[in-house]
Amino acid sequence: MNAKCKIGIAFQGCCLTWVLVVIMMSGIHAADWPMGRGNPQGTGATSDTLPPDLDLLWEVRLDGIGFDAGPIIADGKVYVNDHEGRILALDLRTGDELWRQELDTGFVATPAYRDGLLFVGDYDGVLRALAADTGEERWRFETQLQIDSSPNFYKSTVLVTSQDGTLYGLNFKDGKQLWKYETGDQLQCGASLAGHRTFLGGCDAHLHVIDVTSGQALGSPVAIDGPTGSTPSVFDNSVLVPTFAGEVFSFAMPAEAQQPLAEPSWRFRDPKLADEVKNSLAVAQGLAVMTSRKRVFAIEVESGKQRWNQVLRKRADASPVIAGDSVIVAAADGRILRYDLQTGEEQWMTEVKGAFLGSPAVSDGKLVLTNDRGSIFCFGGKQ
Repeated sequence: MNAKCKIGIAFQGCCLTWVLVVIMMSGIHAADWPMGRGNPQGTGATSDTLPPDLDLLWEVRLDGIGFDAGPIIADGKVYVNDHEGRILALDLRTGDELWRQELDTGFVATPAYRDGLLFVGDYDGVLRALAADTGEERWRFETQLQIDSSPNFYKSTVLVTSQDGTLYGLNFKDGKQLWKYETGDQLQCGASLAGHRTFLGGCDAHLHVIDVTSGQALGSPVAIDGPTGSTPSVFDNSVLVPTFAGEVFSFAMPAEAQQPLAEPSWRFRDPKLADEVKNSLAVAQGLAVMTSRKRVFAIEVESGKQRWNQVLRKRADASPVIAGDSVIVAAADGRILRYDLQTGEEQWMTEVKGAFLGSPAVSDGKLVLTNDRGSIFCFGGKQ
């Protein structure tokens, strides 16, 4: 199980003010989807809404193996990278290709964007910073093993994880290493943060709390009784951590940076809904939504009680996302489903050929997805 384990990092967003401060410090526009889980807190959610009726606005098809990684959206552009080393920038409105780079490598990690730079991590453990308007390389940094997830940013620091078990803090301007934090086991998910702390859950079955200004641990790692393949999510004053054992842990955010995490506020476990959780949660409006092999379901952040659940025809490998009052699930059978966040009622569904592996992205009333057959889809209202 450890060989498949993914990691995650998250931090506190104990109120709306904190969230806004983090967005400003990270150089992120609120309407963008500039990283794998959409925002620094790893919630996979946006207040941006989708129109009631979704139509396919455009589709771009690439030859080859296809996409493991999901898209990102920033400044009206869609950025994607695929298994065959291609990196593309597309116009969000039209799908027109703006530029393309073809490298002798491959990508399973979703890219990330900040302040005119696009960051892509590859099979070989190399993180590249590219000019977002041209694709020209500005700098590169080599880790020891494959990079499997989207970078994140704290002020002038780029945060990236590697299968070598390390979280790296790099200088935004030139890629020089500022510090590193080693867990001793694989790290495959990205760093979610708010403020100067991350909460890093990994294959060692512990939750690590790290100060990203120094790369130093804040207290001892906390046992979560199983490896995790998911990025922890921070909502209000809670840190939510799913595990491969099918559990979700909720921890209350420490009031002070140096205070250790207390015992979990609650632990959710229901083998009928999930015998393991492999992807990340989407969290908004007091609900955490997750998918398992045949279910999509929501639990209440405050209590850990189930609110609703729906049966899927086939598993959903891609993490769900929340757009306004809607949950979007992209499944392995090619179906894209939309549910009401509060009730779980199905609102819309369409089906395409192929499977979805990477998480969708939402911005400007548009839903963008990539699949394993090399297609990029954009859905929205009729134009």
